[in-house]
Amino acid sequence: MNKRLKEIIERKKEIRSLINSDEEVDFDKLEKEVDELEKEERSIEQREKIASRINTGDLEARQIEKPEEKEERKQEGNVIQMRWSEAVETPEYRDAWAKEMMGKQLSNEERNLMDHVNMEYRDFTHTTQNSEVLIPKTIADGIWKRAEDISALWAAVNKLRVRGNLTLITGEKSENARFYDEATTVETDELKFGELNLTGHELAKAIQVSWKLKKMSVEDFINYIIREIGERMGEALSYAVYQGKGPSPADGTSKPEPLGVKTALQAETETPRVLTAATPGELTYTDLTALRAAVKSSYASGSTIYANSLTVWNVLANIVDGMGRPIFMADAMNGGVGRILGVSVVEDAAIPEGEILVGNLQQGYTANINEDITMYTEDHVRERLTDYMGYAIVDGAPKDNEAFAILQVGDAPAQ
Repeated sequence: MNKRLKEIIERKKEIRSLINSDEEVDFDKLEKEVDELEKEERSIEQREKIASRINTGDLEARQIEKPEEKEERKQEGNVIQMRWSEAVETPEYRDAWAKEMMGKQLSNEERNLMDHVNMEYRDFTHTTQNSEVLIPKTIADGIWKRAEDISALWAAVNKLRVRGNLTLITGEKSENARFYDEATTVETDELKFGELNLTGHELAKAIQVSWKLKKMSVEDFINYIIREIGERMGEALSYAVYQGKGPSPADGTSKPEPLGVKTALQAETETPRVLTAATPGELTYTDLTALRAAVKSSYASGSTIYANSLTVWNVLANIVDGMGRPIFMADAMNGGVGRILGVSVVEDAAIPEGEILVGNLQQGYTANINEDITMYTEDHVRERLTDYMGYAIVDGAPKDNEAFAILQVGDAPAQ
């Protein structure tokens, strides 16, 4: 049977199940889809009928390959010959992966493609785990993009993609250059170097999907995975950038994490870049100017103010200057909600209420994705549920603490 004809029949069965189920469905949309499927089905059957008549006549008794089937076979052959890193970006692998995740039966070509990509990938990464399935490039990118939509902090950091451990050299800048007269010997400045070591920590987020829900269309399933896994990863990454405990948590009980800005600043001697409001529970204009001044001037042009929505709208939006004029200007440009002292204000839920971060994440914080997203699945037969777990290895840390400052307002305002 023609491959497309099989797909049409399967889709019609799915639609029939949807109509007979208790789910709310758009009957007009389904009716339109059925009409289009039946029209395409009649066209395919008509072509096969004509081809059958030709093959049973006086002409050479051989099956005539249809142009669309020849093109499909050519594309399948091309994909199976690609390297895993190229094949994972193709629509063929994307559809095969989604059907595999949904528990649908794959064609021989789709099964061969899935095995080819994932076996090559495991050889490349030297892993022997059979349960991991490499996510198509477009879906992985969609998950990372959704994570950035959820986390303003993660979206702003400088991200690298280097496999394995990464060591960055950081320089402690010497004194400013000086002018000399002709007779004076120019002093030699000593440039001290430091290191930022990024290893990698496991980032794993899982969702549960009912078997009934898995009957959705392939495209809807892909969008569901991107949205749900991306949002959970975004929340975890936002937490890591701000208050991750680092590779050696001080409490001795937590697992290794990326190092957050807040953790790094609090570890400094006398915490010079962690400020408190002059009056606990109240924020004044001079508190904000002191916060702004705590960030090194070389990072000023790319700095942003981050706070959660309650702090933004209950505290920052109500600050006035010495003349009683509001200093918060509503402005939805560059992903922010407003501006204060010429600096964009952006919301991020990972920052606790009553805390305000100002800094330049692009220049002052570096993250490394040293293993891209893979997907693990586990079925629970009795509960009729399937776990989908997105897994990646990520690390990050401030490159220069002078790029940041935190203001702790104190007691949250009464609601």
